Amino acid sequence: MSDADNMYTPPQVLSRNDIPAGVLNYLNGEDLLSKTQALRLSTVDADGWPKAALLTAGDVLALPDGRIRFAIFAASGTTANLVRDGRLTLSMALDGGMCSLRLRARKCGQDMPELSLAFFEAEIERVRLHKASYADVTGGISPTCAFLRSDLDFMRLGGRVQ
Repeated sequence: MSDADNMYTPPQVLSRNDIPAGVLNYLNGEDLLSKTQALRLSTVDADGWPKAALLTAGDVLALPDGRIRFAIFAASGTTANLVRDGRLTLSMALDGGMCSLRLRARKCGQDMPELSLAFFEAEIERVRLHKASYADVTGGISPTCAFLRSDLDFMRLGGRVQ
């Protein structure tokens, strides 16, 4: 590998507020058993430290109008971070690189105590694609089984934003 192949390449800004087609397709709520890549949801805790959570395609739904809904465990640190601050990034492998969606979320609808879930809706602030000439990202973390939830219908129907 030459030095030219090992140079820093700044991320490409794909959009200020549109979900890329590949992300929309992956998070459309359909054919979940074939979607085995986990998505990384990153927040910052009250002490300023990064916090990562892994979600499956069954936990996240991209809506045609560009909003993203997702369900996470109500008692998690991620939920506490989102309620407190609302900022997050959602990352996944896309087009040979890592796609990172910068989002601002708020709780929506009613929590489902019987499933210990909290629901959020997020709006995109920026979408970036990170690529390196010396590496192709062909996939992310893959869960051993798809954890499919019955909350997709709830997310599709929405609910009042609190």
